[in-house]
Amino acid sequence: MAHQAVLSERGAASHEHGHVAIVGGGITGLSAAFYLERAARAAGIPLQCTLIERDARWGGKLLSETVGEFVVEGGPDSFITQKPWGLQLARDLGLADQLIPISERRGKVYVLSGGRLRPMPDGMMLVVPTRILPFALSPLISPWGKLRMALDLLTPPRRDGADETLAEFIRRRLGREALDKLADPLMSGIYNSETERQSILATFPRLREVEARHGSLIRGMIAQRAAGAGKQPAGAPFVTLKNGVAGLASALVSAIGGTLMSGRGVASSSVSQATRAVSSICA
Repeated sequence: MAHQAVLSERGAASHEHGHVAIVGGGITGLSAAFYLERAARAAGIPLQCTLIERDARWGGKLLSETVGEFVVEGGPDSFITQKPWGLQLARDLGLADQLIPISERRGKVYVLSGGRLRPMPDGMMLVVPTRILPFALSPLISPWGKLRMALDLLTPPRRDGADETLAEFIRRRLGREALDKLADPLMSGIYNSETERQSILATFPRLREVEARHGSLIRGMIAQRAAGAGKQPAGAPFVTLKNGVAGLASALVSAIGGTLMSGRGVASSSVSQATRAVSSICA
């Protein structure tokens, strides 16, 4: 109840000083508090932030550990440079000198299938084959699975623009075996979420764009591969921090000036109709 009193009093005073309670201390909650405080300072607005996290550890899915000379990631191991917000956050936190590209040495990617490690066939772009011979000779996908994936060339594209899960999209275009042996092991980890729960429009909108433009993932990816032949990328597609991605969370915790409450979950919250203040009870 002591935490209820603290938050209620601050909420009631929010008209004079401003108080924001943020529930969840993962990368989203930490970033929200950091940028909210920064924007308030820039605007000259007095603001108090309280960040509440049920776990004893900050950072949510971000978990980096050092084992001997190696940094081992328990969650995401990098962030994509094509989307600039992760890079910008690192720079805003003063971590620009710790950014390093993911090794460009091309090693084989293996998928555990039938109790054996089987290599991904050459020429795959995400889960779409762009080279016929390596795909046809690959032991990873069964003959029937390969035929079903080839039907992508004849399957009409979706035109209504409605959303669907990543799993539904892959099954519709490439079949169940492609989902089980390619999309699930390779694409689930990018967003740390099951393909049955991922929105295709939110996570991989590029695939729907390829489908709409070319009528087929295979035709579209082959066209993109041909268009990009001989071109060097402007920079590394993925970057990380020298001591692990969790360094973002650690830097955010140090940079936030508000109250950080870990090991406390929010049991309930209510809004005062008179003052519009929010009161929360922390368990």
